[in-house]
Amino acid sequence: MKDRISHTQLTALVWAGVLAPAAELLPAITLSAAGKGAWLAPAAAIPLVLLSGWLLGSLAGERGLASSIRSVGGPLFGGLLLLIYIGWAELLLALRLRLSAQRLLDAGNRDGSLWFFLLAVAALVLWVGLGKLSAFARAGQIFLGVLLTAGLVVLALSLTKVRPERTLPLWREDLLSVLSSALPAAGVLGWGICGAFLTGHVAGKGRWRWFFWGMGGCLLLTLAQWITLGNLGPALSARLDNPFFALAKSVGVEGAFQRVESVIAALWTLADLTMAALLLFAIRNIIAVLAPKAGERRSAAAALGAAVLLALAVFPDDAAGRWSRGLVPAMNLVLGILLPTVLWLLEGITGRGKKQGISCGEEPS
Repeated sequence: MKDRISHTQLTALVWAGVLAPAAELLPAITLSAAGKGAWLAPAAAIPLVLLSGWLLGSLAGERGLASSIRSVGGPLFGGLLLLIYIGWAELLLALRLRLSAQRLLDAGNRDGSLWFFLLAVAALVLWVGLGKLSAFARAGQIFLGVLLTAGLVVLALSLTKVRPERTLPLWREDLLSVLSSALPAAGVLGWGICGAFLTGHVAGKGRWRWFFWGMGGCLLLTLAQWITLGNLGPALSARLDNPFFALAKSVGVEGAFQRVESVIAALWTLADLTMAALLLFAIRNIIAVLAPKAGERRSAAAALGAAVLLALAVFPDDAAGRWSRGLVPAMNLVLGILLPTVLWLLEGITGRGKKQGISCGEEPS
């Protein structure tokens, strides 16, 4: 029997994982383009996020994205595209392991070894990635609830220190700059595109759920960016590596707790774990289409081992941060919007895959 999950569980997994890069990069990555209007970047990215979701869902149909890409592109071109997606997912997995280990090391005031934290996170990801997708999906819903609760607590405690003049007013030229910041913001949220490779496991109907999840998530991030910029200001936020975690340093409740940044940074490992496991499951599903006899569990173990080696060899020191801020958002846009658009047009011209697929990401009843 096929391992099935609900549409709500899949979107919960995607957003729980996306909270990791969002907390690291927003609003810093959009400040150079939008200035004090950078808090509106997630809202400006809504059309791009919804477009990506529609394209990937439409291509995936009822068979899953990997099977549809191979069907639309043919054995040669489709197989090459799947290899590109595997390579990119592998690189993102290595980057996520490295950034997670670095955050845990920083949360402990650098008391420990990067090797230890990296291998510990990798072991957890392997344990999850070798199990059932349905079990992971149930855990992901809990992780999302924990992350949202922790994040909302930090934001609520920071509301009293917001200075509106740091984010308002916005004039016409400011709003035009906000529109240009939609691209990097959508690139950050594009970490979740590999979740589309799990659509073949989704049971039940959910034609419009992706729409509400995408819009609601972007609006919630917009509120978070407004509070962050209202507290720290654009200049300070641009100099910080992780503005959200810096915001957590200033919150506390007299007589209850103070300086909760280490707790928040540790809790955000749940987002890292979710994103890393999501990427590993995506790799499993792509390999199952390309090489059905390879064995999903063996493929997952080999993929994670390669990611650990990449994390240590390719991302030393500040290289992980540079990749995360530079190439990764741009490539996410290419693989999440540009390439799916080409495939969608190719499907319309050739008619390949239409008999088995369905539109708008709707699952079969």
